Amino acid sequence: MCEAEIAMDMTQALDSLRADLPGCSLVAFTDLSSNLVLCLSAAAKPAQEEVDRLSAIASVVLDGSVAEGAAPVLQSGEGDSRAGTAMLLTERDAKVFLRQGGDAPEALICICAPDIDLRKVVDCGRATLDGIVSQT
Repeated sequence: MCEAEIAMDMTQALDSLRADLPGCSLVAFTDLSSNLVLCLSAAAKPAQEEVDRLSAIASVVLDGSVAEGAAPVLQSGEGDSRAGTAMLLTERDAKVFLRQGGDAPEALICICAPDIDLRKVVDCGRATLDGIVSQT
């Protein structure tokens, strides 16, 4: 069980998620409709340009051209055909983007070491995102 599943304020939830994921250097809660990071937990404070860029990437992979390109594969005739999870994996890091379900514009961004347990990132990230959104 992830500590972040326990109800707490947004900053504490992001800090707790990052602590639960060894090798996770940044967790951000963003609004996809405005491309605005609403809350951030990071091992080292990133430049504002980097934070803005992460939000823009989240928008592209979950709502923009990358998501549109994947839509035919995701469409099954049932439920939401939008991407709920996207990952960008490089030798340097693993960026995981998680969208809140339904019409909600909220998403979570996690930047982790490339050898991170991706299933744990997705499971714990989803629990944290659900907890944050349920409190707002």
